[in-house]
Amino acid sequence: MKAWFDRQPNTVKASFYALSAAILAACFTLTIRYATAEIHPYQAVFLRFAFGLILIAPFVVGRGIGTLRTTRLPLLGLRGVLSAAEMCLWFMAVLYLPLAEATTLNFTVPLFGTILAAVILRETVRIHRWLAVLIGFIGVGLIIQPGTAAMQPASLLPIAAAMCMACAGMITKQLVRSENTTSLLFYLMIITTPVSLIPALFVWQTPSLGALGLMAVAALMMNVMQICNIKALQLADYSFFVGFSYLRLPIIAILALIAFGEVPDIWILPGGAMIIGAAIYVALRERKLASAIADIPAQDPQAAMVADDKKSS
Repeated sequence: MKAWFDRQPNTVKASFYALSAAILAACFTLTIRYATAEIHPYQAVFLRFAFGLILIAPFVVGRGIGTLRTTRLPLLGLRGVLSAAEMCLWFMAVLYLPLAEATTLNFTVPLFGTILAAVILRETVRIHRWLAVLIGFIGVGLIIQPGTAAMQPASLLPIAAAMCMACAGMITKQLVRSENTTSLLFYLMIITTPVSLIPALFVWQTPSLGALGLMAVAALMMNVMQICNIKALQLADYSFFVGFSYLRLPIIAILALIAFGEVPDIWILPGGAMIIGAAIYVALRERKLASAIADIPAQDPQAAMVADDKKSS
């Protein structure tokens, strides 16, 4: 099988890895729903990070402690706190909301990323991306239906999780310029584990072996999913990869229907289409602009001015 797989075109291999990542993301969400039926979401978050730390430790030992040298601990710490908050909010959303709705609303991460880039980084975001953000949030409104009896307060949980994820993502973009992948993963786990333990202690109950097993499997799935994402991006362009990441919505909808009998609300279809369409447009637009900037020779000041103008669009 390995020899056959190695002979396949890069697009086929990239599709396999990207689809595997989407399936793993959906299975992770389903596993969390089962685990949080027994233990509190805060406790599940702590166990997820604790098992993640155990899994990443051998890689750190193999590469040497020297790979962990850093001068950016405050930024790493802030990223860890935001990631722990995001995971707490997401696990509660998975427990209290239909899985298809929670997943769809969590797709707003790129939309919040655009807003944060404009407000915090002072980037000039022009009409095309603002329209995409507006369309995306109209889709959010269709799903949560604010001001009506159909609105659930829990619908705000995946949106708040997306906000925290977008903030953490902004910090990660700064950190990847100076930190290696092993260091980023290790510091994420070593910071989030004690941070997530604090709220977990207030709701702690001795988990069964079944719950521990579920959280260990969940942590393993997340690690393998990250590897699949990296492999897919190494083999194919981001524009090819990005569509696969949203396949976890129909996958989780099918799994939730089979496992819990959850039938997605009718407004998931138009609302989800608007959110996913807007998120894909924003992601591809940012990718295209970043590629255009990278192609400009650094020694050409006039070209650099043109690149800055393109970036502002």
